[in-house]
Amino acid sequence: MWLIIGAGYTGSALARRLLADGQRVIVTRRRLATAQQLATELGCSGIALDLAAPEGRAPDDSIVVCCAPPGEHPAAEAANLAAYAARARRLIYISSTGVYAPGGGAWVDESWPLAPATTSGSHRLEAERALPERALILRAAGIHGPGRGIEDRLRAGTYRIVGDGSAHVSRIHVDDLVEAIVRGADSPLTGPVNCADDDPAPIGELADALAAALGVAPPPRVAVDTVGPEIAGMLTADRRISNARLTSELGVVLRYPSARPPRARST
Repeated sequence: MWLIIGAGYTGSALARRLLADGQRVIVTRRRLATAQQLATELGCSGIALDLAAPEGRAPDDSIVVCCAPPGEHPAAEAANLAAYAARARRLIYISSTGVYAPGGGAWVDESWPLAPATTSGSHRLEAERALPERALILRAAGIHGPGRGIEDRLRAGTYRIVGDGSAHVSRIHVDDLVEAIVRGADSPLTGPVNCADDDPAPIGELADALAAALGVAPPPRVAVDTVGPEIAGMLTADRRISNARLTSELGVVLRYPSARPPRARST
């Protein structure tokens, strides 16, 4: 039985995959009405769960997947999660590559220094450090997929490239992240595993290629100091995330090895 804590974009995609495979699934949101509405849409069970003060325990031998972003007290919430999942068979935590220090274009594996450039990355790192050693931590790059990608914003003319566009930004399709979670349930791996595709393209190249494929104008560049620090930190960190452990140790075969349109992909 799977229990998905904080079933938003990724958690809902995971639930749909699991239900299609005939698995029993429970989804959670902080509010009961929201959880039940989502559960009805998906065709599973839904309960309220707030990691700031969780009630009860996860069922014995369950697989607990936490997709919920950290709240105001990341370490305390992660400690609560560990206690809640104490009898679970597996604990999988979805974190972020934002925990790493900026890369300056370097390839970044799980040994790269941990020095987040954003508040959200700092919160993720706080949460990670409070998790038990048995947890599998999937550090996701920028998640994209249906309803969540650059293409919609390019069509709407609202997408902007922060800086000169040369910073590498790693991404992962939601279906490939879901595959990593599913494989992680039966894997002995613990600790951090980067989840990214094979092609950490410079953000300017990616956006221009997508715009050309869509037949729309290329997006404008804007100065770093014109956007908020969270956005600037994420889009100028210039990290090329290595997915070696994802593919070789977790055994994920990427369905979407690149976010670029086919004609623009590296050979």
